[in-house]
Amino acid sequence: MNRGAPLKPADRPWVRMTMGAAQIVADAEALHLMLLPSPGDRYADAQLDDYGGSRFVWRPPVRLIVEARFSHPMETLVGTAGFGFWNAAAMPGALIGPPSAVWFFFASPPSRIALSPADAGRGWLAMVWRSPTGPRLRIPGWLQQGLWRLLKAPPLARTALSLGARWMAVSQRPLEIDLTAWHRYVLRWERRQVIFEVDGEEVHRAPLAPPGPLGFVAWIDNQFLTLDPAAGLSAGLLPVPAPQALTLRRVEIESG
Repeated sequence: MNRGAPLKPADRPWVRMTMGAAQIVADAEALHLMLLPSPGDRYADAQLDDYGGSRFVWRPPVRLIVEARFSHPMETLVGTAGFGFWNAAAMPGALIGPPSAVWFFFASPPSRIALSPADAGRGWLAMVWRSPTGPRLRIPGWLQQGLWRLLKAPPLARTALSLGARWMAVSQRPLEIDLTAWHRYVLRWERRQVIFEVDGEEVHRAPLAPPGPLGFVAWIDNQFLTLDPAAGLSAGLLPVPAPQALTLRRVEIESG
């Protein structure tokens, strides 16, 4: 048990990480993942995870319970944030595989993560992202950067994303709730579907689910990302005009 937010299971290797103008503050009741004011010239991230790089262990059936709130409403938050499971820790030297995620996800403009014109791609979303299973490779940082620069070229990006949309599946639903209020979020990751609940009400049922393994993550950062077959691929950093935070009062993961 950690001081601040109860973290269960207590025997997981919970890792708190900050980069740039960010900090993590624990008090008697909660864990505050915070971004500090910055001009957007450096990446900033406050993160809690249980995989420490690429040690992903969770497979369905899994139930995640998070009690959380944000410091600002959806209209004034910047960057991306959320909590759930993923496998895309693209750190230099980490093992990288086809990306999958099961999470509550926030993205501010100009982000748009959508493989279908019907997808909102930004705002506060219940989202599942499933890619075919494949080997995880250790790709050097210089090669990651080179591939990223190539994929940012508009014609190549549009082609890559159009092809990717044929073998990746995404299910998402925007959630119109007050992010500054406490909510109890439940994510039920099953073998064939994922069920999202907020305050005891089902808000989305995705008819697809990645097989795993994935790792838990909760974060808030100052980046934006566009993945859109029409608009292409782009990414960058946003200025943070005032302190903002994702506060966690409870994080509990149950397997089986």
